[in-house]
Amino acid sequence: MDDGGLSAALDRAERAIERIQDALAARKPEPGGRDEELRAKVREVVEELDELIRQAAA
Repeated sequence: MDDGGLSAALDRAERAIERIQDALAARKPEPGGRDEELRAKVREVVEELDELIRQAAA
């Protein structure tokens, strides 16, 4: 991966982390569904970060 690609990957990773932080900040303790929604968002972001790591390692 060239420097431009690595920079873009890092930018995407930073945006993903910001989405996690936003989701956590917006979290309101509610029984049931809200926790599952947050977990789904975190899973999505972690999957994206895993992909970025794989691309950077290639």
